Amino acid sequence: MSPEEVGNAPAKPLISVCVPMYNNSTTIERCLRSVLDQDGVEFEIVVVDDESTDNGAAIVEAMLRAGDRLARNDSRLGLNENHNKCLELARGAYIQFVHGDDWLLPGALKTLGRCFDDPAVGLAFAPRRVLNDNVPPGFRKRTPEKLHIYFWKLEEYNHGPFLVAQVVGLLGASANFIGEPTSVMFRRQLALDAGGLRDDVYQAVDLDFWLRLMLRCAVCFVPQELSVRHHTAGTETSRIIQNRQHWLDQLRILTWMIVDPSSTTVIRSVARVWWPVAWLTLLVGAAVSRRERRSRLKTLLMAPVREFARARQFRDGLLPASM
Repeated sequence: MSPEEVGNAPAKPLISVCVPMYNNSTTIERCLRSVLDQDGVEFEIVVVDDESTDNGAAIVEAMLRAGDRLARNDSRLGLNENHNKCLELARGAYIQFVHGDDWLLPGALKTLGRCFDDPAVGLAFAPRRVLNDNVPPGFRKRTPEKLHIYFWKLEEYNHGPFLVAQVVGLLGASANFIGEPTSVMFRRQLALDAGGLRDDVYQAVDLDFWLRLMLRCAVCFVPQELSVRHHTAGTETSRIIQNRQHWLDQLRILTWMIVDPSSTTVIRSVARVWWPVAWLTLLVGAAVSRRERRSRLKTLLMAPVREFARARQFRDGLLPASM
């Protein structure tokens, strides 16, 4: 598909479709075609290639319209910082991430974009279809088809902190009821004000991000599938789980729910109840494990001090200088 066949990207797009790419040469054409086929709304495409070793960048260059952009990182940023690079380069008021192995269903951008006609809405999400490809059975159990059903009360228009309280209260912020980035659209400025994606949360980085955004806005839920999540054994998420990089994710999210200045009294109180439960669970697990026992026990014993210091440092970076 040549640029002439698909037209030009608008000079001032309403939506930035951001594709953080790493070695997605086998799926990136399907991904971009699903974006280019969107209609009824002005959007740009921003692809940020995180030093891939395949020919994905060449495929992207052949497909992008005039005005769309492909950026290549000089050195590997990693999953979280590559998303933040997308946020930095985007020009649209609203952000739609689409991972290189996922794709959008027809009408996704137009449907989610309508939600932001209400200025109070900062985040909109919809169910996604899940396609598993050579994924171990244990990993499939962690990625159910319907995530939103775990909210005990979910409307098409929701008070964000009310949804956050449900996520924190039900399972201690250990489960994502929203979905992966391809199923969510949000305001760019809201994301920048909230600090973007954190670099110390791994497998649950999207959950942490959604919670921080929802604390600060109203949330729109669209009850129809608008994207497809393609899970494969070779994804970055699979590698994170296999390497157990994410072992402190829940504790760090709970810590932030206590420290975040936008948290309500209810959210802080519930997070304070869950924090020692999560900490003790990790402590027992580290004590009986043979893997990195000493280092993990040391980390956990220091966690009540270090994790809150880390969270306060992140918080202070978000506050205006005058505060």
